[in-house]
Amino acid sequence: MRNVQTTVVGYVLAVFLLFMSFSWQPFDFWILFPVSLFILTIYAWVTTKMDIFTPTTGGILLGVGSGIGLYVLFACGKWFIEASGLPLMDQLQSLYTLVQPTAPLHYVWLFLIIIPGEEWFWRGFLVKRLLVKHTPLKAVFIGTGLYALAHVFAGSILLVLAALIAGFVWAWIYVKTRNLWVAILSHLVFDLFLLLLFPLL
Repeated sequence: MRNVQTTVVGYVLAVFLLFMSFSWQPFDFWILFPVSLFILTIYAWVTTKMDIFTPTTGGILLGVGSGIGLYVLFACGKWFIEASGLPLMDQLQSLYTLVQPTAPLHYVWLFLIIIPGEEWFWRGFLVKRLLVKHTPLKAVFIGTGLYALAHVFAGSILLVLAALIAGFVWAWIYVKTRNLWVAILSHLVFDLFLLLLFPLL
């Protein structure tokens, strides 16, 4: 019962912090979001033992390959939006404007706090707890759904879709390897391509 309560409290906290970072924004996004992920990381660390191990060569290849594959998939999605004429380009531009780092310190927050923190909380905390009562595949689906649902409060359908796709991949990687480093590596490579090396906008 205590584990259930801890999980629910953690999830509600995550939803509130995402809403505050993306929609309410009483402070700048690049203050709110890193602080939010730092809080969630501490919460997960205090309540759950993390699966952190030195990745194998196969794990490294899986992390790097899946990160690049996700980037290619998202690039194809952007091309499809442009080619089909779907009225989503303005939303994509607004989302990119919000999350695109514009200062060196933003990249520090992104790669040292935000990305590891997201994996630490959503996969290392939430999915791991789901694995206690559910099969691996069911835990992946439920964890991905909760991850995407939390992003509804950010007010962007594209962010929800991104969370569904990427969240599924990272949850599956974590369940398959039981090693957060592999999921973190995949997330790092994905954001490296998406926000630094080859931004879509």
